[in-house]
Amino acid sequence: MVSAGLLDATVQGLITGAIIAGGALGLSLIYDIAEVPNFAHGDMITIGAYLALVFNNPGEIPFLPDFGSVPFVLAAVIGVALAGVLGAVYELAIFRKFRDNDADLITMVIVSLGLALVLRNAVLFLVGSKNIQYQTPRVITTNFDFLVTQGGLTVITSQRQAGELVTTGEWGYPWWLVVAGGLAAVVVGYAIFALYRQEEDFTTVYLVPPKILGTAGSVATVLLLGVFARLGPQGTDYVFGTQIGLNVKHITILAVVIAAMFVLNVILKTTKLGRAMRATADNMDLAEVRGVDADRVQLVVWVVAAMLAALAGILIGWFATNLTPNMGFALLLPIFAAVILGGISSPYGAVAGAMIIGLSMDVGVYLIPGSSTYRVAIAFVILIGVLLVKPEGIWGDV
Repeated sequence: MVSAGLLDATVQGLITGAIIAGGALGLSLIYDIAEVPNFAHGDMITIGAYLALVFNNPGEIPFLPDFGSVPFVLAAVIGVALAGVLGAVYELAIFRKFRDNDADLITMVIVSLGLALVLRNAVLFLVGSKNIQYQTPRVITTNFDFLVTQGGLTVITSQRQAGELVTTGEWGYPWWLVVAGGLAAVVVGYAIFALYRQEEDFTTVYLVPPKILGTAGSVATVLLLGVFARLGPQGTDYVFGTQIGLNVKHITILAVVIAAMFVLNVILKTTKLGRAMRATADNMDLAEVRGVDADRVQLVVWVVAAMLAALAGILIGWFATNLTPNMGFALLLPIFAAVILGGISSPYGAVAGAMIIGLSMDVGVYLIPGSSTYRVAIAFVILIGVLLVKPEGIWGDV
């Protein structure tokens, strides 16, 4: 067995980035369309996580009667829906009142900070500060050992069963297959990019940008070849070896965040509501002159953002196996960094920024031993460096 290395840190960074992305999608919407740098967004993440807890594990909440629990997935759906209702309450009862009174940016910042404190202390008052967790089935992690040998690449999988580490699989890829697979991935990715790309003008709208579609094609090709073109092991006397650990949580979190990003992009680019949201983001006064109901758009934005925040909170609570009143607040700075880094006008930009922040945090800690205390600071150093080169963010505008 080999030890975990850079590859494992990269996988962990992608998961951290996906969790940050869940929060960044909602914050980006509010910042871009409602024009509020919402400092309560982190605590909206916490509220969403605890709303799911109410239905999944109510026995952990002191004042609730024991009315039984529902499966985690159903509790997550209910929690996200209730968070959407709370999002409407935030907008109607608080932010719309200040907006109607022409509150300036500083006032809105202070209001959002006040809301953050109210939400966090409400959780502390009602639930307390103890660590609690969802009721979910036990997740088994599979370790993948990658051994680079003279003959090619050997992969060994293992799981811990009854306290013992048991080898569950062993296969390999000779060098000719590794090279052929790499070339196939490049060809497939470029072919998809070339076929999908159009002559761009101001009317061109991509649901998925060609470069992302091409990259996804290359990754899919590698994964498919990795699954279906497995040959015998290429030896265990390795030149370089590393290990990554994967379980269903990793795959689910990545899949859910990618699906949320795609759905949000489809709404923004193909629906009447999405066009109204984009028009409001560009120029609210002009949008209202053209017949857009800006109040309705703002209401929808807060509802969608609250639902995305709840989704992020539930994923965090599930992945970390504990919920705390500060769990969302601790992520607020990385989420802001992701939104700024990605460019505030694009779901893809928010996710891309979140992935860079997540990778910076986990890979940075791996490359600089003893730097776990400075995990967030490392991400901000990367953020500043990127913005010095590309001030508009890595994605720019939609």
